[in-house]
Amino acid sequence: MKNSLFKRAIATAAAVPLALTQCLTYANAVSTDFVKAPAQNVQEGESLKLENLLYIPAEETVSTWNQTLSAAIASIGAEDGEVDVAKFRDDILSKAGAYKEAAAYALDQCIIPNKVNYEITGENDVVITGKISEPDLNLKIANTPADALHRIADSYNAPALKNVDYSTVKIGGDFKITIGTSALASGKKVAVTFAYTTADGTYGIGELPAYAIKKIEEIRKIDEAAIEKEVAADKVDEAKAKYNAKIDLIIDKLKKAERAVDKTLKADKNATYSDVSGLISDTNGWLKANGINRQLPGTASEIAAKEFIVKAYDTAIKTIDSKGVVDISAADLGGFADSIKNVTFSLANGKAEGIGTFDDAEQADVKAWVEKNGYAFVDSYKKITAKVDFSGIKSVDAGSVEVEIERILVTDTTTTTQVTTTSTETTSTTSTESTSTTTEETTTTDTTSTTTETTSTSTTSETTSSTSETSSTTSETTSTSTDTTSTSTDTTSTSTETTPVVTTVFTKVYATANTENAFYLNTETEFDKAQLSNVILHTVRIEAAVKEDGTIDETTKKETEIEAKDITADVSFGSATPANTYEKTNTSFKYKVPVSANGSVLKDVDGNDFTVTVFIGVKGDINLDNMANSVDASQALAFYAKTSTQGRGVYDVQLSESNLVLTPKSVYDEFAAFLGDVHHVSGAVVDRFATKDKRLIDANDASNILAFYAKRMNSANDQMTDAEIWEDILA
Repeated sequence: MKNSLFKRAIATAAAVPLALTQCLTYANAVSTDFVKAPAQNVQEGESLKLENLLYIPAEETVSTWNQTLSAAIASIGAEDGEVDVAKFRDDILSKAGAYKEAAAYALDQCIIPNKVNYEITGENDVVITGKISEPDLNLKIANTPADALHRIADSYNAPALKNVDYSTVKIGGDFKITIGTSALASGKKVAVTFAYTTADGTYGIGELPAYAIKKIEEIRKIDEAAIEKEVAADKVDEAKAKYNAKIDLIIDKLKKAERAVDKTLKADKNATYSDVSGLISDTNGWLKANGINRQLPGTASEIAAKEFIVKAYDTAIKTIDSKGVVDISAADLGGFADSIKNVTFSLANGKAEGIGTFDDAEQADVKAWVEKNGYAFVDSYKKITAKVDFSGIKSVDAGSVEVEIERILVTDTTTTTQVTTTSTETTSTTSTESTSTTTEETTTTDTTSTTTETTSTSTTSETTSSTSETSSTTSETTSTSTDTTSTSTDTTSTSTETTPVVTTVFTKVYATANTENAFYLNTETEFDKAQLSNVILHTVRIEAAVKEDGTIDETTKKETEIEAKDITADVSFGSATPANTYEKTNTSFKYKVPVSANGSVLKDVDGNDFTVTVFIGVKGDINLDNMANSVDASQALAFYAKTSTQGRGVYDVQLSESNLVLTPKSVYDEFAAFLGDVHHVSGAVVDRFATKDKRLIDANDASNILAFYAKRMNSANDQMTDAEIWEDILA
């Protein structure tokens, strides 16, 4: 047994989902209008092409590619069939190196005869299943434990080592890959699960190296015992050393694969590239630095042109899409990937995100639409954001792929600057006063004279007889003050500046619901959907300007609800159950369980997982210490005595003596009543939502709890589960 027996087998089985995942990573679809009226973009009877998937109407900025792809899958319809894995046999063997013989055996004897099947379910999920048969561990195949043991058998004359009993080692199992494309009807994230189920458990794809190591060690233990038995005593240590040297080489290969998984999960990287070729070059550098002897071609088109990729992709599409609904080649996808520019890549905690831009094929229509609405068009381009979450690769929930496509629109806006000059008033006053004074003389004669009086204003002449009087009157000249005012005029100048504004539009999807807390036993196998009602999935369109630093200008954000859909009938709790959620170390007994719909976990308005609150405990555990014993029986009897013989109400008496219970009306006393109500009167129906006053905690419950405790303490029942013991007691 060796790395390739698993690695190559799984690689073969995964060919179909790998191709489909590539398609999802690059596929970007048309608007909702395509779903409602295909004639607007894809004519009736035409196949779906990449150009259709990348189309966004001029008046829209967010792609609804998911609905388009969902419609395409729905048009294929529910069907099933076989994946011809034999097509890939030679390609796999050509890459197997020293493990070619083992890879050939794994394919020819353990996988291909069992067939690999696919199914498009009624819900539009894609499921691939297959079986790996139990290998013949005694068969001498190069670079396997059997090869090492056969060499010891020949070297030390121990032929019995060629036929060892490996009946306790179980390696074969069933694998199942589920691609949750049903989620595309309402979201843009596709979950992918991988499960390899064997006799001793179920494993995720990232757990296979560790699983293989475990099996090799089981084989080593059996082989060492056989060597000790069949080889001469004085040669045992030498023989074991030679054998273990070969086994250690196999283990080292598997540990290298295991370290690669861990290293990828822990990787932390942020980088920018002018295009996809830069990302590929960086990836090749990482592969080389980590001792991985693989190099990718320099461009996405060259990768897509590789014979194995073309064969895998074409087989996936043609096998699943027998009606020819999708007409997109691997070359189309490679060419599109190479057209992406301004690539930003980040990787942390098993989550990768790539962001890039590409040309807007509808730019002419966008320009016309923008100008029609009174704006000055500057530019438009499209942005793709792809997120791959593989943080769960070491579990069945392997990961997910999420793709968002949006149009970035750049328009002109006008900014007005007003400049005002303030009035200034200046007054100057000048006063000049001049006064001249003369001496007045008077002469009297017998003759007639004329007296003349002169002022600066008027002149008067007067003639009299006999007397002539001459008078010289003071002449006064005054320059009057003159006020001069200089007044400036208020002047306002307005300048107009044109600034490009980047606007982004995206959708936000979140759920609201009426929820109710519920109580569960740790042996239950499913959560109760009755905890939820009126579950509404809101789709909101958000439009906002983007600031220079790339963040959204919150002051410009406008939200418009596009749809509010009732999805109550579609909700579930995913793979979570009370049994696998319960943890004995959780002394609060309280858990938040994520709610899913169509395969994806719902989000609340803040972007967090939408959850319901549950309390999970051990049946009969009244004092809330995660076990059922005589203490719980005693508290049940005390409560019964106080409420039956003393006439006190159930909300006047505290059932549990746990420190978690503060009052008889505490939620934890209600929880204790749920756990302690182990015996129900024949025909009585008491559900998990029943309150303490609807339950009967009495001597029957105390007696049954004691009976459980006695059976649980009996070593003869060690193989029985708690649920089986309770079933036996209450039968």
